[in-house]
Amino acid sequence: MDVFVYTFLLLGAATYMGHLMVKLKQPEILGEILGGILVGPVALFILSIVFVHEKPELIRYFSHEEASSLLQSLIDFSAVFIMLGAGLEIDRKDLLKAGKASVLTAVFGVIVPFSLGLYVGRILLELSLLASLYIATALSITAVALSVATLLQVGKLNTKPGITIIGAAVVDDILGILILSVLTSVKNGGDLQLNLIIIKFIKALFFIGLSITLGPFIGRKIFKHTGTLSSNERLSLVLIWVFVFSMIAHLVNLHLMIGAFLGGLTVREYLHSAEVENLERWIWGFFAPLFFAWTGFSVTLSGSSLGLSLLYIVLAAFMGKIIGGSFGALLGGIRPKHTLIVGIGMNGRAAVELVIANIALMEGIISREIYSSIVFMAIITAVSTPLLLSMSIKKLNL
Repeated sequence: MDVFVYTFLLLGAATYMGHLMVKLKQPEILGEILGGILVGPVALFILSIVFVHEKPELIRYFSHEEASSLLQSLIDFSAVFIMLGAGLEIDRKDLLKAGKASVLTAVFGVIVPFSLGLYVGRILLELSLLASLYIATALSITAVALSVATLLQVGKLNTKPGITIIGAAVVDDILGILILSVLTSVKNGGDLQLNLIIIKFIKALFFIGLSITLGPFIGRKIFKHTGTLSSNERLSLVLIWVFVFSMIAHLVNLHLMIGAFLGGLTVREYLHSAEVENLERWIWGFFAPLFFAWTGFSVTLSGSSLGLSLLYIVLAAFMGKIIGGSFGALLGGIRPKHTLIVGIGMNGRAAVELVIANIALMEGIISREIYSSIVFMAIITAVSTPLLLSMSIKKLNL
C-alpha cells in the first residue's frame, strides 16, 4: 500500500506542476521537479511546524528516508527507461553526420565545464576526487530535448547555429555517456589510478562502439522477421532487446542505463512510428515524471544546499558551457557574433545530469546537500536557457 501512496503523490504532483509549467511556457521537467519538492521537503517542513511536539503517522509519506527503501527499484527502472527514451530520440545517422562545428562545440562544451566542475569539487568544496568527477560530469552534459524545444520555440532550428547546437548536443550526450560509463564502473572508494581509468574508458568506448556498429546489423536480422507478430509481441521483443543491452552493459561493469540508451539508439530505425509513440507515451507519461518528481522529493532545503556549493556549481555550469561552447563554435567556423548563441544554447540541462546526481547520491559518493545543489543548478539552467537564447537571438540578429 505504501508504494502506491508514494507513487500517487509523486506522479500526481509531477503531472499537475508539469502541466502548469507548460501553460506558463516553461520546461515540463521543471514542473515535475517542483512537484516533487512540494510533496517532499516543502510538505515535510510545513507538517513539522504544525505538529511540533507529536509527529503523526501521515508525516512519513512526505519523508524521503521512509520512501527510499520502498521506491528505489522503481526509480532505478525509471532511469533506465528515460535513457531508452533518449536513445529513441537520437538518430544514429545524425550522430555520424555531425560536422566539424558540432564536434568542436561539443568537445569544448564538455572539457571546459568538466574542468571547472573538477576545480569546484576538489579545490573550492574540498570533496573527494570521485565526488568531484561526478560533479564535473553533471556539469558537462547538455539536455538534447531542452535544446530542441528551445530552438523550435524561437523558430531558429534550421539556422546554422541551430543545427550546430543540435549536432553538438548529440555528440555531447555520447561524450557524457562515455564519461559516465567510466564513473559508474568505479566503486565508491575504488582505485582511481590513471591506468585503471584509461582501461575502463577503453572498455566503455569498445562496448559503445561495438553496439553502434554491430547493433543495427543484428537488429535488422531480428526485426525483419517480425512482420507476422502482433503489436504486443513486437513491443515485448523491443523491451527484451533493450534489457539484453542493459544486462550486457552490467556484465562489463557499466550502468544498466548505458545499455538501455544503446538499445534504444540501435532499434529505433526498425520501429514503426506508432510503436515509438507507444513507448514514449509510457516513458514521458509515467517513468520520467516519477523520476523527476523523485529528484525533487530527494532535495534537502537547508542553508548548506542553498549556500556556497550552489553558487559555485551554478557559476561553473554557466561559464563552462557558454564559454566552452562558444569557443568550439568559433573554431568550427560559426560567425563570431553567433558563437554566443551556440554557447547559450548548449547551457540547458534537465535530464541526464539528474540521473548522474541520483546515482552518486545512492552510492553515497556525494552528500544530499551537493545533490540538491546539482538539482537546483538544473532547474536554474532549464528556466534561464530559453530566455537567454531568445534575448541573444534578437540582440545578435540571427
